[in-house]
Amino acid sequence: MNIIAVSMSAASFMAVMGTWGVYLGKIPGGRVPERPSGSVFLQCVGIGLAFSAIVWSYQSTGSAGAAVITPAAVALMMGPAFLWLLSQRKTPLGDLKVKVCDQLLPFAAVTSEGVGFHTDELAGKRILLKFFRGGW
Repeated sequence: MNIIAVSMSAASFMAVMGTWGVYLGKIPGGRVPERPSGSVFLQCVGIGLAFSAIVWSYQSTGSAGAAVITPAAVALMMGPAFLWLLSQRKTPLGDLKVKVCDQLLPFAAVTSEGVGFHTDELAGKRILLKFFRGGW
């Protein structure tokens, strides 16, 4: 077993999954950075380490064991997926704050069934609107 390849593979797994764990942990507190360049950098480092671990293992021993392949494969699959998710996120402009009993601003949307919806349909009704703002 090649200890360097195993170490690189483990480091790639920790870089990719650890970075994503830290990023997701910031979402509930609203501490997600507008430009997550640190997360992107560490994802790229993790992907590079995973690829290097597999290449290093094959070059030095002629094969790569499960201790190298498993964490490196997870990093090679999840790293690009996380980078894609980061590229899809949109940060809202300004600091939007809504309080209980605030007047509903008019908006139009399409429901999950494809039917049009406008806030005029809610006139005179007591409603609770819940919006989910993901970090991506």
